[in-house]
Amino acid sequence: MTSATQTLHIPSLPTLLSQLKSLRQQNPSLNLIDPLLQQLDEYDEHFHHSAQLICLELGQVSSALSALAAMLDQSNLDTLECEQMYCLLEPFARRLQQTTVQMQELA
Repeated sequence: MTSATQTLHIPSLPTLLSQLKSLRQQNPSLNLIDPLLQQLDEYDEHFHHSAQLICLELGQVSSALSALAAMLDQSNLDTLECEQMYCLLEPFARRLQQTTVQMQELA
């Protein structure tokens, strides 16, 4: 299997934190990293919250663009401007929807 066809599994931040905490519990001499583990927990919570807010925003923008693209597609106006607008909006709305799904997976 070539490296191009292999998929790289990147563990989530909560998974990594859990593994670090497990290692820490197994080795009491690592107690010096406890404040850093706590800080990482706080960063993880902040990141998760921010990702959720971004997902909501992306979802709203994506829905609005999709609705606008659908209105332009259903429109009886056959003007060049309308067609150009649709050609610009539709791929953008599709990419935005894909990004929204990816952000939801991260959150």
